[in-house]
Amino acid sequence: MSNQLNVLSYKKVQQALNSSKSQYEIVQFLMENLLSSMKNIIPENVNKIKKTEKEKAAIKAKHASKGLTIIYSLQISLDFDKAPKIAQNLFQVYEYCRVQIINTLLNKAKEGLNKAIVALEDILDAWKNLKKNNAH
Repeated sequence: MSNQLNVLSYKKVQQALNSSKSQYEIVQFLMENLLSSMKNIIPENVNKIKKTEKEKAAIKAKHASKGLTIIYSLQISLDFDKAPKIAQNLFQVYEYCRVQIINTLLNKAKEGLNKAIVALEDILDAWKNLKKNNAH
């Protein structure tokens, strides 16, 4: 199932890259969806949902799976040839996010997830500014 999900994710990224959207728009879309998925697995947010514990666990797992798939998509889209230092740093941030999603899913410390969200929000803001500056 996991490999099948990765293949589907890769195909979606490839389709998106071949679409009329710019690289900036695609990465921004992925990062915004990753942030949404990460926020939806924060225990306080999950606990606000009026569902059974089993349903909450399923919702949390769904968002974690989506987030992990997006991270994979972002990681495979990095260009280590064109900008190796930036790609390496982004890979490490995405990897940190991945570990924090897994830790939160396994009911370990949530502080790391909150730090990962803040870091990703900063990167997204920088990405939006880069897009804006390159539009001129």
